[in-house]
Amino acid sequence: MRDRELLMRTSALGTLSAVLAFAAFAPGVAIAAGPPAAAVPAKAAPPSTAPAKAAPASTAPEAAPAKAAPASATRAPAAPAKAAPASAAPAAPSQPLVPASATAPSSTATPARTPQAAPAGGAAPRAGTAAPRTVAVAPTGVLREPAPRPVTDVRVQSRFATKAKNGQLFAAAEYLSRADYYNSPGARVGGTYYPYESIGLELQISHYWSSLNDSAERVKAELGYLPDSHAPAWKFLAGGRYSIGYGKLMIGGLGGAIHFEPQAFVHAGLHAYDGDVGPSTDFGLGLLVFLTPKMFTRIDAAVVYERETRSGTAVGVWGTLPSIAVGGTL
Repeated sequence: MRDRELLMRTSALGTLSAVLAFAAFAPGVAIAAGPPAAAVPAKAAPPSTAPAKAAPASTAPEAAPAKAAPASATRAPAAPAKAAPASAAPAAPSQPLVPASATAPSSTATPARTPQAAPAGGAAPRAGTAAPRTVAVAPTGVLREPAPRPVTDVRVQSRFATKAKNGQLFAAAEYLSRADYYNSPGARVGGTYYPYESIGLELQISHYWSSLNDSAERVKAELGYLPDSHAPAWKFLAGGRYSIGYGKLMIGGLGGAIHFEPQAFVHAGLHAYDGDVGPSTDFGLGLLVFLTPKMFTRIDAAVVYERETRSGTAVGVWGTLPSIAVGGTL
């Protein structure tokens, strides 16, 4: 009898050990709370009831919500042992965060500097960050010129002498050549008024001291004949001048620049020669040179055309009339 009771206790203890071992490896299995001494009264239970204790293991998936039930005092130490790895798993990333934050770049960190090459002569490169250069920026919408533009009508320079609204008086020496068997040196006086800087109105009077040339003197001496042309005496002309441009020329030894204006002119009027009166005209080019702002000299080269009566017939006579004048501006 005692052996049987010992056998039953041994069987109960083995069954309880099996249940505890199964519960340790299967935490989802629900075990009813209560002291283990409850298994002692079941002395009459046959050994075949052991599988009945293991039956609830098949229903472990349905008993998952029972995890919230408090564990028995015997299993309490085992629960933290199994739960420790699970609770340590989410805390694992917290350990690498410390070195990661130390190596992460900061928004306020000083940027890395490129190593500077050592300059010639062994001087050490400058330490520290170079100061930023300041660049001046012109105001938007403002166009700045390097220098103010001069307010003048002449782009090259201001004129050395002005003629606009001024008058000029002059005297000239000239020589009339018409192939008429006369030598006709002469003198001229006149005046010019310039309403504009480039346009002048002019009046002039010329007188000639005419004489037969050598060929006419021989014919007169040998044959007693005289040419049918008339000896030039007086000429009265009116016309205009136009200044083509303005310039200056530096000539060594003069100590300054020569200011000049090329001009074009045309005149028309009358001539009064020895025994003949008729129309006269001339046109040509001239050069006005300023000696001072008020004094000038002028060189003209003109082509002359005149109508003259010879042997009872009116003929046209062409000639040349060079002249050189000196004058002043009023």
